[in-house]
Parts: sequence; C-alpha cells; structure tokens
Amino acid sequence: MERTAGWVARVPDSLWSRREVVAALRARDIASLLVLLRRYAGYSQNDLAGVTGIAQGRISEYMRRRRLPTLDTIERIADGVDMPPECRGLLGLAPERRCRGTCQDRVAAAHP
Repeated sequence: MERTAGWVARVPDSLWSRREVVAALRARDIASLLVLLRRYAGYSQNDLAGVTGIAQGRISEYMRRRRLPTLDTIERIADGVDMPPECRGLLGLAPERRCRGTCQDRVAAAHP
C-alpha cells in the first residue's frame, strides 16, 4: 500500500477490546500483538518502525519470534501506537511512561 506524506496509521479503539488482542496483552506476547496491529490497524513493519523508532528489521525479528523485546522496547511499542492505559496495564506496563526519550541523558545534564 502506498502511503502519502504524513500518513499515520490510527489504531481503532475497537482493536484494544478484541479478544485476541487482550489475550496477547495478558500473555505479553509482543509477536502476536504486532501481527494484530498489522492485521487490524494496517501497520506495516515500516510503519511500526516509524512510530516506535525501532528498526524495521528488528520489528520483523520480534514478529517472527526470532528475538525477544526488552522492557524498553515494549514501552516504545506501547508509546508508538498510543496504547490506552488499561491496555498498558494488561501488558504489565505503567499507565504512561513518565520519562520519554533518553532519561539517562536528562539526569546526566541535570547533575553534571
């Protein structure tokens, strides 16, 4: 599918209440979650890479279960797709990420 400049996939609110999405969140099954985002929200691997800042090749590895994501990666995915707080909770994350970006850089700058 060809994307126009500035195109951003929107996750339909109904996606988060789908039985298979809830099951993936509860199981912390990121591979299934990424596949479901592709299927129901239209995200390609490149789209997911764009909204999360994670390389497309790495997204592919997560989707094929070739690599396990770190907690930071899971948070980046949740942030990138604007996951609702209750879904973040099912995934085992805080309702929202308090410190976006590189927290260590901010701490280092504040305390040289």
